[in-house]
Order: sequence, then C-alpha cells, then structure tokens
Amino acid sequence: MIIKGKSRGGPKQLETHLQRVDTNERVEVLEKPAAAATIGDAFSEWQTIAEGTRGRYGLYHANIDPDASYSMTAAQWTRAVDLLERELGLDGQPRVVVLHEKNDRQHIHVVWQRTDIDTMTLLSDSNNYDAHKRVARALEKEFGHEAVVTKPAEERAPISHAEWQQAERSGHDPRAFKDRVTALYHASTSGTALQKNLDDHGLIVAQGDRRDFVIVDQAGEVYSLARQIKGMTAKDLRALMADVDADTLPTVAEAKALQEQRPAPEQKPLAEAPAASPPIDDGKSGARLDEALRAWHAEDMQRLADFHAAERDRVGAMLDQDIAAKVAQSDATRTAALERYDEQAERKGFARIVDAVIEFVSPAWANRRQAERDEARNTVVKALDREHAEEAARLEAGKKVELDDLAERQAQQARDRELLFGEDLARRTRDYEEVQRFAAQLAEQQRQREQASEQQQTNTAGPEPPTSAR
Repeated sequence: MIIKGKSRGGPKQLETHLQRVDTNERVEVLEKPAAAATIGDAFSEWQTIAEGTRGRYGLYHANIDPDASYSMTAAQWTRAVDLLERELGLDGQPRVVVLHEKNDRQHIHVVWQRTDIDTMTLLSDSNNYDAHKRVARALEKEFGHEAVVTKPAEERAPISHAEWQQAERSGHDPRAFKDRVTALYHASTSGTALQKNLDDHGLIVAQGDRRDFVIVDQAGEVYSLARQIKGMTAKDLRALMADVDADTLPTVAEAKALQEQRPAPEQKPLAEAPAASPPIDDGKSGARLDEALRAWHAEDMQRLADFHAAERDRVGAMLDQDIAAKVAQSDATRTAALERYDEQAERKGFARIVDAVIEFVSPAWANRRQAERDEARNTVVKALDREHAEEAARLEAGKKVELDDLAERQAQQARDRELLFGEDLARRTRDYEEVQRFAAQLAEQQRQREQASEQQQTNTAGPEPPTSAR
C-alpha cells in the first residue's frame, strides 16, 4: 500500500482534479461536511479560514493506493482514513473523501481542513512522510496485504554523476554538503537569514544564469541552492527568498571573484611538535651512550606531550567559540519562531470582536479556551526548548568527536616517535657493538703482529754457544 500526501492551497484546482471523470471510470464522494453544498465549497472555505491565520496552505491532501491485487471494503477504506487522520494529528478535523476507480482499480483521496478553529493556528504537517509509512505498514499487516516498500526522496534521487565530478573538484562530500546547506536552511527564519548563514560558512548566494538562486563555494564551484536543500522546490525557495533583492546579489562571475579574494579557511592544526636532535656518539661507552639516548628520549616525549596538551586546549577553545556562536544563533532562531507563533496566534480583526462577545456572554467558556491556547503555546515552547537542547547536545557531541580524533592522532604520533626511537636506539647499539668488534679485531691483529715480531727476533738470534771444555 502506498500513501502520499502534503499540505497545499489551490482549492479550485484540487476540486477539478478530484472531480475529473475523463481520467476515471468512476468518481464517488464518500464523505463531505453536511454544511457544504459541494466539495469545492468546503475547500474554498477551509482555505479562506487558513488565510486568517496568515497561513498559505489550509488543506492537507492525501491519497491511499493499495496494490492492484487487493480489493478494499467500505469498512477498510474508513479504517484506513481514520488511522491516517490520527497519525497525522488531524483528529476530528473536517474532511472530504473521494473514491476514484479506473481499470477495476480503486484508490481514494482525502482532504482535511488544517486550521484548528479554537486556536486559529495551522496544525503541524512535520514528519508526514514517516506517518504515511507507519500507516501503510500497519494497514498492510491488518488487512493481510503484501508490504510495498518505498524509498525517501533523497534515495530516489541519488547524487548525479555531474555532482560527483563537482565534488571531486571542490573536495566536498556531496551528501555531507547537502546536509550542511539543509541544516543552515532549517536554522534560518527568512531568506536574508539564510543568505547570512551561508555567507558565514563560506558560501556566497548569487544570481544564477538559469536558476533563481545559486551558491558559489570557495573553490569557485556553482550549485543550485534549491537542489542543495532537501525537500525544497524552486517555487518554495522563491517564497522563502522573497525578502532578498535579487538585483543586489552578485553574478556568478562576481561571486567567484569575491571567493578568490577571501583568505583561505583556517586549516585544522597539525600535531607536529619541534623535535630536538639526539646526542651524538662522542666516544662514550655503550652504557653511557644508551643512558644519554634514553634521557634525551624522555625529554623529547615530554616536549611532545606538552605540545599535544597545548594543542588540545587550543582546538577545544576554537570549538567552544564555534559552539557558542551556533548556540547564540539557535537562541535567536528559537526567539524568532516563538515571536512568529505569537503573531500568528494573536486574535485580530473580526476574530477579536468575536472573542470579546464570547467573553462577555460566557466568561467561563472564554477562560477555558484561553487556557487551551496557553497550553498550546506551552507545548510550542517545550518543543522549541527540546530542539534547542538537542542542538546543544549535538554540538557538544561533535566537539567530543573532534577532540577524540585529535587525541588519537596525537597518540599515533607518540607511538610513531617511540617506534622511531626504538629503531634508532637499536641501530646505534648495533653500530656501537660493530665498532667494538672491529676495535677488538684490530687489537687482536696488533697483538698477533707483536707476538710474531717477538718470535722472529728470537729465531734470528739463534741458540747460545756451548761452554769450552777445560
């Protein structure tokens, strides 16, 4: 079973699509609000109410499409709609259900009103893909259907060959680059905020030749901004960037020139401590040379340890500074989001007049609804606080990973230096022993020469003559 859906506007276009009999053999409206004469009237009313919250998409449209090998009963269709409604958080919202049939295959469309009339806010449509998937798997299991597995959009549209080539030129991992730009988008409350966040991370927003907005990295590579933000369409990006004057943006050529003028980004520090020269062999005995080398090595390793400690402190301070900046940015994002919520939730115009009348006629009911609004705001505050805490935890986890990686590189360097010292000490020991053997050979040869010389002198003199007889 496949379930798809998203928030949308365009009530007239949606009505036309759902009522088309030229592309369907059968169209049947299974549910609609009793007060609406047509489904189009219902859609238009829901969208008008949504515009009162300053929202753009007052409708949530989903379609439920089982495999062609299965037929669904009326009770199963109702069960499917009810379960999807619950998982999407649209419980009790007015809805329209339309059945389409073609070539003996049926599927249904469901449209809900997104606006909560009590709070005059749009119900969240976040994580809707996960909700669709959960409902599809649950219904397949409940109805005995074979599972149909679909992939997320980013998996259905893999990195293109051109993007991989671009990644090789720029040195970016294309997936990590998309994650980075998408994260900056989610941390931005407007187009100008996104432009600043990108610029702070070395990416310049420019006018594209064929696209509305592009970004130019420090290697001079050009990317479509919409394509680098997961789930973003060109239309939605234009809406986000409405507060950015495109005429003030640099061209691609100008952006490349600006990148060339920028200083190179600071590289990660390399753990290369200055190394002192080991003591030379000045005729010391083997024991004295070994002792001198080991003493020098102990001092060298201490110098390396001190350098590593200073480097860890320096990197830690850099990471703390970066975290502080990102936490401050997260604080600003949280404040802006809460201000935006309060602005949308504020009762204005006719709605405020209605509230005043209700408060006068039924203070208890007005107090109860205000308590519900306060509870809704508290829920939003808690969600923002949770996201802020999660972001801080992610940043601290990232810091730990970087410091752990640095510590491992430092430990490897210390192991390498220990290995080199061991090899050098063994070589020097071998050289010393070889010199001692050679000196012993020379001494033995000299001793043998001296012994031979003495023997020769003895042989030349001959024996003493005998004593004469008397």
